[in-house]
Amino acid sequence: VSRKTVEGSPLFAFRGVTEAEIPLDVLIGTFTDPKQRSHWVDRYKKQITIKKTELSETYWIHFKLPPMISDRDYVLKSDAIIDKAKGTIQIKIKSVESDKFPPKCCVRAEVKGTYYKFTALSATKTKLEVEVHTDPKGLLPNWVVNLIQKKWPSKTLSRLIKHARKNNVSHPRTKEWLDQKFAQ
Repeated sequence: VSRKTVEGSPLFAFRGVTEAEIPLDVLIGTFTDPKQRSHWVDRYKKQITIKKTELSETYWIHFKLPPMISDRDYVLKSDAIIDKAKGTIQIKIKSVESDKFPPKCCVRAEVKGTYYKFTALSATKTKLEVEVHTDPKGLLPNWVVNLIQKKWPSKTLSRLIKHARKNNVSHPRTKEWLDQKFAQ
């Protein structure tokens, strides 16, 4: 895990990178299934999908924070960018507005810039990256926010890998092009 300063923001962006002996299609199978998020997203409480297509998803998500800190929620839109030649899938996530989900249960937080990137290193090995830059809003001092967020990338990636191994559900379209890529 590393951190970087973001111009104009008192909050750091945190980035996690790891490699795992697990096929890309199995990771994507778990990652893209909203029902699986509760098993691997750190501090996840619940979510509701607003709209989902093959390469995009808009959803409301609620995070449970430690005692004495108000829970946070977001309305997020994720968009996948697939580069079959390079064997990568990148998912960019940003906050969006939704009339269906006005802030009410929690403090409405904002994703400033978050992405996941998965790179197939072989048919059975994948490099995973996540970078998160989010403003939880509310009355939290910046140092508390940075303290809470610095462990989020490593917890999230390690839990995703662990759950994907246990879940072992392949994403069929990803498997199809992955098999073609490594059959050569």
